Amino acid sequence: MTEGKVFSICNLVRSVAFISATFLAVQVPTQGQNFNPGMYQTQSKTAGIQEAIDAASKVGGGTVQIPAGTFVLHAAAGHPAILLRSRVSLVGAGSQSTILKLEVNPKIAPAVMVNQNYADPDAAEADHDIRLQGFTVDASSSEQVLRETQLQGAIATTGEQDVILRSMEGIVQDSLLRVDPGPDEEIVPALKASAGSFRAFFLRPHPAGAKVLVLVPRLHGLALVGASNVSLQDVTFRDVPMDGIYLTSTVDVPHRTYSKQISIHRCHFVACHRNGISVIDADDVSIANNDFSDITGDPGAPVDVEPNRPDQHGNRINIAENEVHRCYRGITVSLQFSGPTSQNFHGITVSGNTVEGTLYGWGIYVLWQQAGATVTGNTVIRPAGDGILVVGSANVQVTNNKISDPGRCHTRGNCRAQAFAAGIRLMDDPHNPRILNHNVVSGNTIEDVQETPSMLYGVDFSSKGGGNTIQRNVVSRFDPKRGAVVHVGGSVGGNKISDNSRR
Repeated sequence: MTEGKVFSICNLVRSVAFISATFLAVQVPTQGQNFNPGMYQTQSKTAGIQEAIDAASKVGGGTVQIPAGTFVLHAAAGHPAILLRSRVSLVGAGSQSTILKLEVNPKIAPAVMVNQNYADPDAAEADHDIRLQGFTVDASSSEQVLRETQLQGAIATTGEQDVILRSMEGIVQDSLLRVDPGPDEEIVPALKASAGSFRAFFLRPHPAGAKVLVLVPRLHGLALVGASNVSLQDVTFRDVPMDGIYLTSTVDVPHRTYSKQISIHRCHFVACHRNGISVIDADDVSIANNDFSDITGDPGAPVDVEPNRPDQHGNRINIAENEVHRCYRGITVSLQFSGPTSQNFHGITVSGNTVEGTLYGWGIYVLWQQAGATVTGNTVIRPAGDGILVVGSANVQVTNNKISDPGRCHTRGNCRAQAFAAGIRLMDDPHNPRILNHNVVSGNTIEDVQETPSMLYGVDFSSKGGGNTIQRNVVSRFDPKRGAVVHVGGSVGGNKISDNSRR
């Protein structure tokens, strides 16, 4: 391995067209040298994987090829198990064949895998050109136990409810608990916490006195902090205490360097306990053809675009052709902390996704998006709340979506006696001066096929804003006594509402 050696270039190019006909192409060049972790396994805490990554980095890049098998990852307290380095690819034998399993270690932070300069992405050279393919990250959250306690009272019914434990020590929002270990167990995140109790969403009843294991919180599967030109394909994130993937500029103190050119294609997210993918601060992100299931927490979304500060970014984000099943909520664009005009959040597209059976809320949500967004060609089936919810936003295009059975009851504790949901709901923010302006809702098909409909309105428009268009939507089988194709609860003047029909 001399400096003068000539290496071939391996490129992974993933291109996904935006609706606006612009393209995101992620090219990850790596050296042609291959590295086998087996050569470094002696005394290694990561089955030789970290040592192989380091060796590839020292010669300018390469590919670390991990064979089929289960490899246990160890880590020092407060550190990740794997540090990813620039120009190095990590390639397994397939996500069902190569398993990277985190050891029982409740002190690891901030993620199982992190790019090398995550603690200081403003370094001279930010991390770049990283490819991940063909393996599973199993964070084993159910085994990451901090302490044990018991339920003070029974969980008598399913749904969201207050919970009291015999010891509430350390329980805060996002705390993760394994309730009633055994055949009826479930892992529930604390959605809200106050002195003496917290709220959680249950899918099963549990008896008083049932064992509760308090699990490690705030551990991501992969954190990319200020990294650029990173691609993932056929990677599974399973049983992660927080987000499967976390895209940002910082995990502790503010930094300027945010993530860019991130491609996440054909990956799998199973039982992540906050979000599948969180986009906090990242531009040019393509999230396509992935599948998400059993994502829990707050918001419990497959994809959550949600900055923490006004200076953070989310331009040109394409969320397309993903499959979503049994998550707490659906795809979320929540910009309440993005600044007054969402100036750093242009070009967001949510298209061609299938969102089925959200257990706790909406199918697709857009909050405070002032710079425009496109929500088109999606299929939303049996959401517990509204099919598509747009709040306090402007220039959002909601077109050609198919929505069925909004407000569907999945848990007895969250069922309502009367229909309440809308296929598409547009509303001003009742708590802040954010109103709807220049949004378009057109060509959508909305239906409720249940024997007793839970849909109240096909489209509910409640706004003082103007320049909004609601046209050519087709609605069928809403509440026969109180329902409507389009319900207008705000200003009609300055808005165009026409040619909507009942099938």
